[in-house]
Amino acid sequence: MEAVKDMREPGERPEAVTRRVRRGSAEYPDRLLHLHAPPGALWARGPLRIPSERMVGIVGTRRATEYGRRVAHDLAFDLASAGWVVVSGLAGGIDAAAHRGALAAGGETIGVLGCGINRVYPVSNRDLYGAIGRRGLLLSEYEPDAPPQKYHFPERNRIIAALSSAVVVAQAGERSGALITADLALELGREVLAVPGPIDQVVSRGVHELLRSGAGVVESAADVLRQLGESPGCPPGGVQRSLFDVGDQSDNACGKPAGRLRRELADGPAPLHDLATAVGLDVSEALATLSRLELGGVVRSLPGHRFELVRP
Repeated sequence: MEAVKDMREPGERPEAVTRRVRRGSAEYPDRLLHLHAPPGALWARGPLRIPSERMVGIVGTRRATEYGRRVAHDLAFDLASAGWVVVSGLAGGIDAAAHRGALAAGGETIGVLGCGINRVYPVSNRDLYGAIGRRGLLLSEYEPDAPPQKYHFPERNRIIAALSSAVVVAQAGERSGALITADLALELGREVLAVPGPIDQVVSRGVHELLRSGAGVVESAADVLRQLGESPGCPPGGVQRSLFDVGDQSDNACGKPAGRLRRELADGPAPLHDLATAVGLDVSEALATLSRLELGGVVRSLPGHRFELVRP
C-alpha cells in the first residue's frame, strides 16, 4: 500500500488517509481474484481494512420509493448488527439507505465508487461519503481524481459482487444496474436474493424477474443469514421481525438500546436526559446511540437537546 495525499480534515485519524492497495498485498481481497479481470490496485480510504469474508451486498435502484429505502435501511441495520459488513455502491436511493442502515447500527460498511476516491458523487451523498470515510471504507479502482463515467458503474458493480458472499436486490426496475450486479454475482457463484415489492410499481419488476428466475426471497435479515448458513438469533425473548412489518422497527424486537430509544420516541419528541432515564442508559451512551440513529436518518435532533423520530 502506498499513501497518496493527506485528505484528512482537522482532527481526523491517520488511518483515514487515502492508501493504495496493490494486487498481491496483504490487504488486497482474495475474492477479487475470482474476477476475469481483477483490478491491479484499489484506492482505499477509511479505518476499516477490507475483510476476507462476512460481506453482504445490498443494491437497488436510485429511484427508490420510501418502501424500498426503508427495506434497505432496516435490512442493512439488522445484518450489520449481526456482524456482517454491508457493501454497496454509494449511489442515491437503495445504496444510500443501505449504508445509512449499517452506520445507524454502529456496524461496518464499504462504499465502492464509480469515480475516484477524491470525488463525491452524487453530491447529495457528501455527508454519507464523509461518514463512511471516518467509520467504514471507501473503495475505488480509479485514480483518486477520476470523474464519474457511465461505464465506470457496471465496472464497479463487479467489485461489489465479488466482495459479497450474497447480493440482495432490495428494489429494481427492469433496466436497473442492480440487475447487472446480480448477474455478476451469479457468475461468481455468490448467493442472489431479492425483496418482493408492490406489484403495481415499476421499481418492482426487476426484482420480481429475479424471483421468477430462482433468486431467494428476503423478508428479513434472517432469510439472508439462513441462506449463508448462519442461524439468525436475538437476545432471549426476542423475535426476528419481517421487513414488511411496518408497525415495528428493525432492532425493536431484540430489545437493543437503539430499539428502546425509538420506542420511547414513538409518541413524540423527548429530551435527551428523559430518554436516557426511560431506557436505563447513561446520558453519554444514549447520546451516542441517538447520534448513530440520526446519521442513519431514523431520528433528528431538535433545539434544547431534544430528539424526535423521522416520520415517513
